[in-house]
Amino acid sequence: MALMGDFARIGNNEITVLVNDAEKGSDIDPQEAQQTLEIAEANVKKAEGRRQKIEANLALRRARTRVEAINPIS
Repeated sequence: MALMGDFARIGNNEITVLVNDAEKGSDIDPQEAQQTLEIAEANVKKAEGRRQKIEANLALRRARTRVEAINPIS
């Protein structure tokens, strides 16, 4: 599962997870996800100005999360 912008609360033997977006790993195209990651990495390097840098870093985090969802770290 790829969870974006998440927050979790644990209490009373219950976990509540709030997210902005979620995708099943099985729904993510590995080739497209890798290509998006490479583009996001390039965009971070060429970003100018505060807003562009923030947007580029957010896109990079999302792209990394999607790739990690299909390639779990063991």
